[in-house]
Amino acid sequence: MTGRVFTIPPGAPFLATLAEALLDGRLIAGRAYRRQPFELADVSIYLPTRRAGAALRQAFRDAFGGGSAMLPRILAISDVLEAEDDLLAPEALDLPPVIGAAERRLMLARLVARWRERVTSDRLLTPSGQPVAVPGSPAEALNLAADLLALLDQAELEGVDWDKLDTLVPDDYAAWWQLSLTFLRIATEALPAAIAERGRIGAGAFHRAMVEATVRRWQTRPPPGPVIIAGSTGSVPSTADLMAAVLSLPEGALVLPGLDTAAPADTVAASLFDCAHPEHTMNRLVERLGVERADIGELGAPLPAQAARADIVRRALVPAAVTDRWPAHAAALDAEAEATEAALNGVSLVVAANEAEEAFAAAVALRQCLENPEARSILVTPDRTIIRRVVAELDRFGIEVEDTAGLPLPQTPYGALALLLAEAATEDFPPVKVAAILGHPEARFGWAPARIRPAGRLISRKVLRGPRLAGSAAAISRALQVLEGQDGTDPVLSDALALAADFDAAMAPLAAAAASPAPTLADFLGALREALGHVTRRSEEDIDEPTRAERQLLSILDDHIGAPDAGLALAGADFAPVLRALIGNVLVLTPSRRARVMATGPIEARLLPTDRLVLVGLDEGVFPPVTDTGAWLSRPMRAGLGLSPPEVRVGLSAHDFSAALGAPDSVLIRSARRGGAPTVPTRFLQRLTSLIGPARTEAMEARGGRFLDWARRLDDRPAVPRAARPNPAPPAAARPRMLPVTDIETLIRDPYAVYAKRILKLRPLDGFGETPDFGTRGTLVHDVLADFAATWAGPWDETAVAALIEFGRGRFSEALASHPEVHALWWPRFKALARFIVLEFEARRAPLARHPEIEGSLAVTDRFTLTGRADRIDVEEDGRVTIIDFKTGRAPTAAQIAAQLTPQLPLEAVIARHGGFSRLSGPREAAELVHVVLRGLEGRDEIESYTGHAPRGGDAVTLEQTIAEAEARLRGLVRAYADPNRGYLSRARPFRKTDRGDYDHLARVSEWSIEDDGGEE
Repeated sequence: MTGRVFTIPPGAPFLATLAEALLDGRLIAGRAYRRQPFELADVSIYLPTRRAGAALRQAFRDAFGGGSAMLPRILAISDVLEAEDDLLAPEALDLPPVIGAAERRLMLARLVARWRERVTSDRLLTPSGQPVAVPGSPAEALNLAADLLALLDQAELEGVDWDKLDTLVPDDYAAWWQLSLTFLRIATEALPAAIAERGRIGAGAFHRAMVEATVRRWQTRPPPGPVIIAGSTGSVPSTADLMAAVLSLPEGALVLPGLDTAAPADTVAASLFDCAHPEHTMNRLVERLGVERADIGELGAPLPAQAARADIVRRALVPAAVTDRWPAHAAALDAEAEATEAALNGVSLVVAANEAEEAFAAAVALRQCLENPEARSILVTPDRTIIRRVVAELDRFGIEVEDTAGLPLPQTPYGALALLLAEAATEDFPPVKVAAILGHPEARFGWAPARIRPAGRLISRKVLRGPRLAGSAAAISRALQVLEGQDGTDPVLSDALALAADFDAAMAPLAAAAASPAPTLADFLGALREALGHVTRRSEEDIDEPTRAERQLLSILDDHIGAPDAGLALAGADFAPVLRALIGNVLVLTPSRRARVMATGPIEARLLPTDRLVLVGLDEGVFPPVTDTGAWLSRPMRAGLGLSPPEVRVGLSAHDFSAALGAPDSVLIRSARRGGAPTVPTRFLQRLTSLIGPARTEAMEARGGRFLDWARRLDDRPAVPRAARPNPAPPAAARPRMLPVTDIETLIRDPYAVYAKRILKLRPLDGFGETPDFGTRGTLVHDVLADFAATWAGPWDETAVAALIEFGRGRFSEALASHPEVHALWWPRFKALARFIVLEFEARRAPLARHPEIEGSLAVTDRFTLTGRADRIDVEEDGRVTIIDFKTGRAPTAAQIAAQLTPQLPLEAVIARHGGFSRLSGPREAAELVHVVLRGLEGRDEIESYTGHAPRGGDAVTLEQTIAEAEARLRGLVRAYADPNRGYLSRARPFRKTDRGDYDHLARVSEWSIEDDGGEE
């Protein structure tokens, strides 16, 4: 096999070197294609990924000067479907069709669900009596089935003998592994049998059978031209078999990525047993192939500095058994200090404070590379969250990123819309989700965007905000019809009615499926597909083509609807979790020809050309990822079956780390804290920094510090003076000429709130589907008591209690129809306060004339009128009045009333004194001011009467004095605010420092209050 196995060292551009070596005849002996390019059509090249294949095609074009060229047959070996298409013609194999992924997953999910139903309760406890977690819902069954299918596929590719299961789990093992073993026996026996019964074959078995068939065919009928496998480490046994078959061909060759051909024999021997070594997998492959290391040739030569850097990294990552050589390696680095500095000069190290700073530093490093208009950069990390963060930061620079892994389908607009529809239909149409659907860019309903968006905003603003509507989607139409009756001239309102009808019709299939007594997966997915069709229907003038996400999601729905096991029983609440389980791990590719920044995984990164490689997430648990054994097998069980240990992934990550440092310009980034907790640097970085020493590590950090410094300074701005406390002084003509008594207290405490509400005419925007609060409860109680007082004249006994409860029953049922949980809490308290009102309050005031909800006003000046609405005014026998205020919360104290801090009732007494309440026939003096506190709790309801206040150590204040003082202060307040120079100061006299008002954000209270206090509130 001399001259048949090659390697391309780190630092040499892998694909460009591969293309040049093939064209120049260094790869296949006697085959130089530069002058016979048409013969390239006979060459077959297998690469790990499709993206690498596309990059190799470009490398060949570049090698030919960028023009048209005949290219080799470039295939991928990482994908089963590609293998089905390309490794061997399907008609040449006597194999049944591959079972669809959806059908196989549903089949296994049914097995999981049945297994859960048949496990006895005593098997669900550990020896210590703790419950064992088993799937309890269809979504959990689907997720667990996906994990198990991945395990079965791996076992299929690695040729695992499932007959060894019986010897795996001793009786003293944990209960879960006993259960796991029980189900694995079912899955490995029942699933293959069920697949075979349907005349299908599993994807893993098909892939392996095709590889074996390809090997057999090559033995009897070799391909017409050279066959090359490049860039693979042979970590998958079936791929290793294919690589061995390539070497048996007359013109077969292997090109390994970054194999150290000069490694000492003891290092190689130690790496065969050290799974975490970067070349563990490749050294085992070389040993399996029977290739002498001396016969492995090198293609390409990196620059001296990059070659020296690769040597440093190899020494840092030697197997643990030979780390005793580190002192000698460190001494050699010091002896050749100039060469060492040159080798490390292209490596920068960034230690960010947290994940946000980590992502921003990475974005700045990628952005700075693009200053060269011809440069390209690569972002490398195994963590999808980090990629999303960096992509978001690059967006501020307007830089497009090509993510080779793709975007998770639920995060695409179409996938998010599908989940919203499922959640809305099964959660009784929560307003916030309905608003999200109507405002979604993919929600078109066959309308033009210019027409649908205003209609959707109107529904959101006038119907969905505020108290939640009772009922289904049809309730939106009913609410809009009420608005139409109030103002039928608004054309947008007409569109909103039509949109609400379209929305109701679109959601009807999903709502019907959710309400069905026994829906199935097919029912749900079919209804969802129908709903999506209605919601995303394009108008005639809309020329947008379906997106990749749309096509992919609809394909998934169709595959599962047509699967034989789509009769899986669901409940309405399972719809959204099941959909998320079906599409959660599906990635949608977003290719871009313009992007100069590529976000990719480590495997592709070692093959693709780049000017700067930014490696992010260099912390334990991220790079390398956590070595998880999975839900079904423990570590000893995996070893007993012959499955590769999880630590093999650590070795592959180490190889990726080595390859990343082979880039001309490598930026290594980690975060000191992740998720708020301190992190540990990746073992690879720890080894490297330990070998090169603190001084060289600090030099790398100094080079990386520029990116961190730039990132921190990008958001720096010149110091801006904090906002001053607002004190607007509008002209007299703009000032309110009428205020209710409730706003007078606001004018005293927070004049700016009156300015914003009465002059600027601003109103707080209601939240979506608000749950009734204590304000709602107070309004309900006031309304019921007003109805009762206006119609009931006695007797004041249990009959009156029953009558009051009946008055309340209708009001509460209507107002809380869509909030039964609130009704259940408030209704018993109302019945309790009803007894107090009748027997403790009304019975004692029986002879008096009652005037509930009585309106009044007082012309304070010729330019200002005070208005008021008393909860109730009772006329005493002597003609005086008692002014009553019903409170469902805390009542003001006598001291607060006397100090005019809560002037509502005294001001209502002022209105009565001047005859402002027309139903009282003339001026009336107040006999007392009464607060009736109604908490609906036994012993907590009370009647607080104010007839004056006698403070300790101070002068007593009578009711008459309190009312006179209220009138004097009112007139002084009116005169003061008639002055155009008087401003409406924000939070002039707040009741409590912690109180928050509706207009505090507009007044920028959080800014100026810090300025005033010298610190945070």
